[in-house]
Amino acid sequence: MNQEQFAHLLKARAFCLLALSPLIPLSYLIHFRRERMKLALGYLMTVMMLFSLFCLASFDSKQDLQAGYSAFPYLLISLFAIFPVPLSLSLQLAACIMVAMLGGNWLLLGQPLWSAATLDQFWLLALFALASAWVQCGQLNMLLQLYRESTTDELTGMMNRRLMMKQLEQARARFLYQQQPFALLLLDLDRFKRINDHYGHLAGDAVLKEVAACLAEQLEEGMVLGRYGGEEFVILLPKCSSGRQAMQFAEQLRLAVEARLIKSPTSDELLEVTVSIGVALMYSAESSESLLNRADERLYQAKVAGRNCVVGEPVAPDQSVA
Repeated sequence: MNQEQFAHLLKARAFCLLALSPLIPLSYLIHFRRERMKLALGYLMTVMMLFSLFCLASFDSKQDLQAGYSAFPYLLISLFAIFPVPLSLSLQLAACIMVAMLGGNWLLLGQPLWSAATLDQFWLLALFALASAWVQCGQLNMLLQLYRESTTDELTGMMNRRLMMKQLEQARARFLYQQQPFALLLLDLDRFKRINDHYGHLAGDAVLKEVAACLAEQLEEGMVLGRYGGEEFVILLPKCSSGRQAMQFAEQLRLAVEARLIKSPTSDELLEVTVSIGVALMYSAESSESLLNRADERLYQAKVAGRNCVVGEPVAPDQSVA
């Protein structure tokens, strides 16, 4: 490498370093948001591919220095194995890298597209892409499993409280910014402690599973069901602006649970289970905790009223649900 080539390479290295430096502060602003991750990955790919193509045009392909920089495309494809992007996107980006690399060899070095060298490069790039995709599939499966374990109630298989609260916050945000009303139902099994004490915890678990299945069967499209804790369940009714509508659906749930007989796993007895339900509608820009408290107050009133009933709140004339 002569002095002129070294000067060009030094400038290219400085440009590449300066171009990549914004990724350091940008990494603190990503916050694991997919669109920002895609933008950062695309920027990283563009800078490194431009540097690789510059080296391809500036140095002879037989030089040791060029042999080192020619590994950049393979390095970029390998990054897909650890970068949290969808598999389809990673394969598309790998195809773009292949086209840029093979096109650069053809335009800058005059290497024929139908040659042994081109086929070797294509085969090696495809091999790296497939290996990266295989590793990424394994990581995605592991992440999906971890996500399910962290957001699913182990006993009933429905949403746990953490995910349910996120759903509630999203419904609240839609109410604030899009004026989409919704109702919240808080359900509690009546005298559940007696079941555990008299029939055992296995029977209690069977009751929770059956009640969860019964509630899920009654849900309509868009409705969200989750276990709030213990023997309590939460249901979100989207686009529900009528207290009468929410009360009617809650009554439908109460009757469905009351009609289902649950066989005890520890005996041949059929257990009768009932639920008390509190209903609350989102009226104003209140917090999720405030809405839950109102539903809990109605649930408490249902318990005081003798259980196995539904209690809603009256809609004041000056309150409106958009």
